[in-house]
Amino acid sequence: MAEISTGQMVRLQRERRGMSTTALATQAGCTPRHIELIEHGKRTPSLPLLREIAKVLGVRSAVLLGEAPRDSHEPSRPQISDIERALFTCRSLTPDIEPPDAEQLAERVASARAAWFSSTRRYSILMAALPSLISDAENLALERTPAANSVATDAYLLARAVLKHLSRVDLSHLAADRAMRFAEESGDPLMLAWAYWNLGQSMLSDDMHQIAYDVAQRGIELLEPHVGDGDARHIKAFGALHLLAAIGAARMGDDDEARELVRGPAARLAEQVGDDSGVYDVAFFGPTNVAIHMASIESDTNRPEAVLRIADDIDLRLTPSIERRTTHLINVARACEDLGDDAASLLHLLRIERECPEELDHKLLLREMIRSLARRARPSWAPEVRQLAERHGIPI
Repeated sequence: MAEISTGQMVRLQRERRGMSTTALATQAGCTPRHIELIEHGKRTPSLPLLREIAKVLGVRSAVLLGEAPRDSHEPSRPQISDIERALFTCRSLTPDIEPPDAEQLAERVASARAAWFSSTRRYSILMAALPSLISDAENLALERTPAANSVATDAYLLARAVLKHLSRVDLSHLAADRAMRFAEESGDPLMLAWAYWNLGQSMLSDDMHQIAYDVAQRGIELLEPHVGDGDARHIKAFGALHLLAAIGAARMGDDDEARELVRGPAARLAEQVGDDSGVYDVAFFGPTNVAIHMASIESDTNRPEAVLRIADDIDLRLTPSIERRTTHLINVARACEDLGDDAASLLHLLRIERECPEELDHKLLLREMIRSLARRARPSWAPEVRQLAERHGIPI
């Protein structure tokens, strides 16, 4: 199936509702000319504008980016079919071999997570690894021991993150729900805190910002009594929940609370653990990640100049997570594009490719940015954009 661009999808959804470009622009808070440029692929909408357009059209922003519809039983890409099968048949099939014990599965989950955060082939590795991790986690959880439930929680925390980046929000919700179920059964406050963080992240990816904020606040409330007697792991989870609440607040339009959460409690907690505390967590919470979130909030509130100002002070070498680095670089590339600096946007897209080439194979937003950039490229650097698109099979 050929890729459909964001602009084409906006036009399709607008025409299905019998709306004019003027009507859509008026309700979304932009000009009719801006909508026309988006629909003709000459401009990619900022994320705040994309969410406003989606709200007016009555769809999720992920749909406008080309995500497979929820009611389709066909995977958006063939490689995901095995993950879908594992999620929906995990307890109806008898395992071919003896399921691993909790320690063995924990090692496999840790190895898969290390690949997800550090390998340039992270998508290929995880799409191959997830089906058996999911099936084995479900079978292990039948033991109903705290250790089994904790490992199953961890497996689904990882699955949710991967599925989100594969633009399968529907499957991401399913993984988040199962992580929460197993975390509750584990009785471990720390695992439960990460399950709340995980669920909130899933809500954010589906434009349910108020729910994400509420989930974060509930996680903070539950974990807070354990932070004083805990260790760096508890501080990191507590800080990550504050960052989640901040993103939820920003996307609801409460910019002041978002910035206060980041500059206040999140920053103070990050100072306690640092970037190199030696304690692992699923969100890589620390001063660098706090700064990355501050840039993300400025991006969500449509302040590209602030994004670039913050980016000047961020040393991405301090975070070992490819996901954190590429997420930040996407925000910077978008800020450059919003300010009309297409050459700088291309530079950051090429940096993303160096970090992890597969990002441009699987991230629908990045593919749309490259398509749009190719249509505006100046002759002096247009060949670079075309070659980038060709390397990743992006039609332009």
